[in-house]
Amino acid sequence: MSVREGQGLSTLGKRGYAARHAATVLAAVSSVFVAGCATNRDWHPPRPVTPNSLTADRALATAQTNEDAWPEDDWWRAYGDPQLDALMGEALAGSPSLQVAQARLRSAQAEATRASGPRFPSTAVHAETTRQRYSENGLYPAPYAGNYFTDGRVALDFSYDLDFWGRNREVLESARANVRAAEADHAAARLALTVAVARAYFNLDLQFALLDVSKGSLEQQSSILDLTQQRASRGLENIARVKQSEANVALTRAGVEYVEASIKLVRAQLGALVGAGPDRGADLQRPHIAGPNKAELPSTLPADLLGRRPDVVAQRWRVESATRGVAAAEAAFYPNVNLAAFAGFQTVGLSKLFNGGSAIVGAGPALSLPVFNRRELRGALQSQQAQYDLSIAQYNQTLIDAVNEVANVVTNWDGLVKEAGDARIAEDAAQTAYSITKERYRAGLDNYLTVLTSENEVFLTQAIRAQLLARELNLTADLVRALGGGYPASAPAGN
Repeated sequence: MSVREGQGLSTLGKRGYAARHAATVLAAVSSVFVAGCATNRDWHPPRPVTPNSLTADRALATAQTNEDAWPEDDWWRAYGDPQLDALMGEALAGSPSLQVAQARLRSAQAEATRASGPRFPSTAVHAETTRQRYSENGLYPAPYAGNYFTDGRVALDFSYDLDFWGRNREVLESARANVRAAEADHAAARLALTVAVARAYFNLDLQFALLDVSKGSLEQQSSILDLTQQRASRGLENIARVKQSEANVALTRAGVEYVEASIKLVRAQLGALVGAGPDRGADLQRPHIAGPNKAELPSTLPADLLGRRPDVVAQRWRVESATRGVAAAEAAFYPNVNLAAFAGFQTVGLSKLFNGGSAIVGAGPALSLPVFNRRELRGALQSQQAQYDLSIAQYNQTLIDAVNEVANVVTNWDGLVKEAGDARIAEDAAQTAYSITKERYRAGLDNYLTVLTSENEVFLTQAIRAQLLARELNLTADLVRALGGGYPASAPAGN
């Protein structure tokens, strides 16, 4: 029975006291019974992995450490290429992937704003009018009984959820944790974008280096063909050797064309990454990248990955959100108490609606006790518990992947250092052999075909060195990604 309806029934107050007292006792007993449904003895929540449990001492033993080795936010400037800096600025300003992440962040912020509503009093102005015939056998006497009248009500209605069990508080904290997760997701998308731009740019640099080698090789093969044709005209070579040289020239020319096509593709890829069309990439010049820095790791790994990797931080905030979600679902089993009040005017007949005698004021509590919707509440609780299990599993996997990604960079770097050393030795040896062969040719001790063959070994080692340099550059970008790319330490309290 509402407060408004009770205005004409005050004489029934004493008669209903016993009934209300009985209802209060029933509500208290029922709340104890229903609250017992909030537990799920079959649920054993998993525990998050701790960074210290992911031992990586041996995997990271060969890495150089430096407590200041965490990447800067604009880490790509260390490569000293203004064109790369410009591409990064364009990508961060116009990439659709970042716009998607930003839209998700705004959605999470809006949800947090909505969730904060029940934590504050709710007020609303209600105005209503009804034309009705009053019963001759009802509560209202003549002249209302049996006649049509228009009643009106204008009032300020107030309600406030006391939130004894903290359900609204937990819902709000869950939404706030999702906002923090969306912020970290945005940082992770930013990091992924900048690393993708850097790797594509390094590939562009590699393709230009391979184009140099391919053009040099084509020039060499053309010289071999000319020499072979000259020797064949003098009867010193057969026609089969000439055809073989012609085939080599054609294959080498195809290699040049392939690299040129690769440069166009990488340029188009960079144009797409920065949120522009292929023509933006077509304007790119040959990169001028400073040599890669040596790989150094922070001395606090893997523990500090918990707050430095945006993807790890995002998953940790999702665990926090799921924890709050479980608490809110448990609180839904308990009675909900609201305070309701109103103040305004009410009449039968609109002519005196705003007279002082038409004023109405009322206040009272409202108790809502879940009794017959046990299955619905239990299903909601189990859904939140499953969401918690999922968030823990995703967090654990993300943290394990993060630590292994750092270890993989270190392992690949160690292997690359050895490969680069051997490649340097091979290039020096090939260059020395080429120089000796040229001197022998000048002295008349060897033929020019041997010189060109020796030069081919130089081109081969140059191509290998260019590929190793590109791998080295890519590993520096991979290390930046593995260490969080300048993301500031941020994690839920207690972690």
